[in-house]
Amino acid sequence: PEYGENPTKAATDEYTYTFDKWTPELEAVTKDATYQASYKAEKNSYKVTWLDEDGSLLREDTVKYGEMPEYGENPTKAADAQYTYTFKGWDKPLEKVTKDVTYTAVYDKAVNKYTVTWKNDDGSILRTDKNVEYGTMPNYGANPTKAADAQYTYTFKGWTPKVKTVTGDAVYTAVYDKAVNK
Repeated sequence: PEYGENPTKAATDEYTYTFDKWTPELEAVTKDATYQASYKAEKNSYKVTWLDEDGSLLREDTVKYGEMPEYGENPTKAADAQYTYTFKGWDKPLEKVTKDVTYTAVYDKAVNKYTVTWKNDDGSILRTDKNVEYGTMPNYGANPTKAADAQYTYTFKGWTPKVKTVTGDAVYTAVYDKAVNK
């Protein structure tokens, strides 16, 4: 006997089926016969997309149904002047694959801290402030003083360069006006 086109079996989320054979094997018709179709089941694969926090593609994987996706080594995000980033996890819990899925990296961020050094006009260090957070305005506090000498009396004028919000390590040097002693 001849059946014609091979029979089909509808796919599921887990498997795609392709016709394999008839059981028993087809033979010339000599009596009533019943044949049963058998199918090969192939486990479906799905796309797992890994995105960085900014939406850029980190990687795409093909993972079989029911398997746990795995990224491997954690992604990294480069520090900038303001923040240092640490991988926190993915935007949702990793689950066994049952369909195409996208995971997006999430990072914790810590404000970078810098050192501000305050120097006197002779280059000696007045004070060093460590761990000053990015974006804060450093403040020396009370103005530094410089002892008068036989020729001059000194009055604090300001800092050079001009004090600005912290964006990195900084060194400020005291500047004094001098008046001739009388």
